[in-house]
Amino acid sequence: MTQKELILKRVSQAKFTDQKVDIEHILDCLDIAVYAPNHKMREPWRFIIFEGQNKEKFVDNYANEFDESLRVSQRNLITKVFSAPIVIAVIMPKTNQLRDDLEDLQANAAMIQNLLLLLTESGLSSFWKTPTYIETPLFRSTLELNEHEVITGLLMVGYSNQESMVKPRISARSKTTIYS
Repeated sequence: MTQKELILKRVSQAKFTDQKVDIEHILDCLDIAVYAPNHKMREPWRFIIFEGQNKEKFVDNYANEFDESLRVSQRNLITKVFSAPIVIAVIMPKTNQLRDDLEDLQANAAMIQNLLLLLTESGLSSFWKTPTYIETPLFRSTLELNEHEVITGLLMVGYSNQESMVKPRISARSKTTIYS
């Protein structure tokens, strides 16, 4: 498959089969994805991978922190993402320098796109999610993040039994100004 075909084939998929995903394959893909451009080679990322019983334990720990009136709704909310066979939390350290943080966020986006393309190439489906709860103190503390870290995405990964439907995009030409 050419790079062009791969880019055009990649779509977000949130429905997965129960087929087990090889964690070593995920780690191999991450090892390649980190070759994204990143300013001053800061490599501004780290990863937390959830699978199997530990994924379920994390969901329980998070949901059980809510009082009984909210517990079910919060469990349902987080389960939308954590129902995937694999969930990868992408964590970025903050520098508290706006310019560096912007460059690091762009590097994270490039690295995540690399990963999504590698997963697609290998027959896996994925969905990059940024639900609002990832910014809450409770979710952050359940992940044991420090105050200088942000979550740039939760990546749902698995095998899909659905046909990928690519949504058309507006041509970049129609949004381009050429100064000559």
